Amino acid sequence: MNIREIAKRARVSHSTVSRVINQVDTVDPRLARRVQAVIQEVGYRPNFQARALARGRSHTVGLIVSELSGGNPFFSEIILYFERVAVEHGYEVLVSFADKETHPDPVTVCASRMQERQVEGIATLTFGMEEQLAKFPISVPMVYAGADHDLQGVRNVRINYLSGFRDAVKHLVEFGHQRIGYLSGQLGWSSMRTRFEALRKAMKLAGASFDKDLVAECDHTWDGGAQGMATLLNLPKPPTAVLCCNDVAAVGALKTLASRGLQAGKDVALIGFDDLTICRFMQPALTTIQFSPREIAGLAFRALLEEIQATKEKSNLEYKTKFVLRESTCAPRAQ
Repeated sequence: MNIREIAKRARVSHSTVSRVINQVDTVDPRLARRVQAVIQEVGYRPNFQARALARGRSHTVGLIVSELSGGNPFFSEIILYFERVAVEHGYEVLVSFADKETHPDPVTVCASRMQERQVEGIATLTFGMEEQLAKFPISVPMVYAGADHDLQGVRNVRINYLSGFRDAVKHLVEFGHQRIGYLSGQLGWSSMRTRFEALRKAMKLAGASFDKDLVAECDHTWDGGAQGMATLLNLPKPPTAVLCCNDVAAVGALKTLASRGLQAGKDVALIGFDDLTICRFMQPALTTIQFSPREIAGLAFRALLEEIQATKEKSNLEYKTKFVLRESTCAPRAQ
């Protein structure tokens, strides 16, 4: 069923049917009611995508994320909350996963596919992989979150990593910790480097000495966290407290502690990063630094919408991480 057939049944021109579907208020009300009755009778559903494209608008935005296959629920929540706020504003979301196993530059591949599908803007929430787009020709508005440097023509939602790390380190120092370790994640990623630098600055502000030998560079995964914690525990003088680049690595670290007969919050102080839901259900409940997918997704869409609408006065958007105290920290035990 198409609009010409609708027009024939309603005994009007197909242009009248088109105006009724597009809610043009100049159509005679009697004709509009007649057309609407036929549409309801036959169950006609307009092709909104075709209509939008005909007007030069797709009302679709792209979202590029990473790590969907690694078991980390952080990016699943990013997708959930980004889509919710997009739908509230009348947009559909095309999601693409930057899969490093299928292409050496997966973010550019995702961005290229999205532009071919005429999205109105793209949010790249990969937290480290966006550097691949530095020389990529972008024809639509684009937003990053947490990029460690500004790229020309791209909006960057700034992430204040220092606020959360500062309070976390202050907490450990007040407990009496002097040997503070860190599971850093892969420092080739800009987001991991930025977190690492925030930690170093927080240590300096707290008057704590920074020992590079207490840093274990590892994958920011369950296995990576387990292996990184094993590396730190095997040192001649292990750290008495360990901060982690994310909660997934922290959970992996908990597994290694348990395998050594040790417990976070009793033998070693442990702090994660992200504040995933799982943190509240661990034993002990995991102290962490909050990096909220809900708030970041909301800020990213707000920035993208301002770019799409070419808003003259842009909001100064920054997300501040927050320290969340639970049960996995403690004072250092006597060696």
